[in-house]
Amino acid sequence: MKYLKTVIKIFIFVALAYGVARFVVVFKDSRLTGYRAPYIQMLTSDSVIVRWLTEENQLGVLRFGEDSSLMATIDSEVSPTKNHSVKLSDLKPATKYYYQTGEISGFHAFDPEKHWFYTPSEESLPTRVWVIGDSGSPGETVNQVRDSALNWMKQNPLVSEEAGMTKPLIDIWIALGDIAYRSGTNDQYQSALFGTFGDIVANTSLWPVYGNHDDRRWTYFRIFDLPENAEAGGVASGSENYYSIDHSNIHFVILDSQESDRSATGEMASWLKKDLAQNTKTWLIVAFHHPPYSKGSHDSDDAGDSRGRMFDMRENILPILEKAGVDLVLSGHSHMYERSYLLDCAYGESSDFSENNIVSNGVNNKQQHYVKPLLQKEHQGAVYVVAGSSSRVDHGPLDHPAHYTGLLEAGSVVIDVNGNKLVTRFINNKGQVRDEFSIEKNADYKSAYQGCE
Repeated sequence: MKYLKTVIKIFIFVALAYGVARFVVVFKDSRLTGYRAPYIQMLTSDSVIVRWLTEENQLGVLRFGEDSSLMATIDSEVSPTKNHSVKLSDLKPATKYYYQTGEISGFHAFDPEKHWFYTPSEESLPTRVWVIGDSGSPGETVNQVRDSALNWMKQNPLVSEEAGMTKPLIDIWIALGDIAYRSGTNDQYQSALFGTFGDIVANTSLWPVYGNHDDRRWTYFRIFDLPENAEAGGVASGSENYYSIDHSNIHFVILDSQESDRSATGEMASWLKKDLAQNTKTWLIVAFHHPPYSKGSHDSDDAGDSRGRMFDMRENILPILEKAGVDLVLSGHSHMYERSYLLDCAYGESSDFSENNIVSNGVNNKQQHYVKPLLQKEHQGAVYVVAGSSSRVDHGPLDHPAHYTGLLEAGSVVIDVNGNKLVTRFINNKGQVRDEFSIEKNADYKSAYQGCE
């Protein structure tokens, strides 16, 4: 008995010591330290947040304006700090602003090609969405993916110059989680995000998804400012883990498949139902990290894989989304590309999947073109995309019956929404369009699909 008590005491001591050590390491690696060039956050039609880091405590200042040579000056803080954050409000929509950060002693170098932001229009205009997934391994692969996508977008503008419209290259930028491998430290974010995408984060607001590797430190919520109070549209979630965005005629919903309650009656699901009930936009696009259908580096049939998160999202969250008429669901986590047919009501394992779950194989023999009713209507089908190969490619059979195609290739996704048509393309790290599909909303379309209920 005495021996058992000694063993228990040793176990408790080791557990407490490990816990304290773990806490110290997590805290230390999560601190925002060092120099970080300015980047923008939570860009809306009338506001933006500009952030940057300095080595020493400084009284940060920022100036901005529509003319790069006539920028007004604003005191950013009332006391010195290393972690600077300035929110600009009452901005004009559809307007390009230049900005310059600095300290009370002087301003930093200004580059008019980089230090600007463009407020979204309040009208429904053509929208280009860039989606990167599992981009957290810096190096040649992600650099190729980045450059290939940017070059393709430049060579294939969504709006022609003849149209007389001034728009940024990217309207909405989404990262599908695992933004900094391997454990989401501040240094890893500096390398994987700010080092790799520094010229983009300076003028394009990133809307991130919370991934399992982001969850290993506290850095994620220290780096990003996210709309828990419906600052970007939709219903206030009260959490930075999940939120919604309204842009043009699209309602975006960012969910947390990692840390939040994934039950059908949990806080996230309850908020989701309220948010979707108030949505009046033509298009509904949803993103979260763990894919409901995958046979890649993760297996959505394996209840033990990712501790059941893929199961939970498929069984508990997809019915809510499909009842609300979701059009497109984006996920990462599996390090390859997979894309489904237009699906509905496939909430079980792949062995339960049947042709009854396929709303459409394509229209007029076009395997990659789908048509849906114009008005949001429940259970009319959604396309599911797994795009977790922006910085690494792993192995997997890629044989889930829900999927039309699967590719063991590095790349990213470009989504173009123009009125009642959505076109999605997977662009690999060589600049090739390796998959393309479209969804059209038609007021006269009558679906033969009867639903699963």
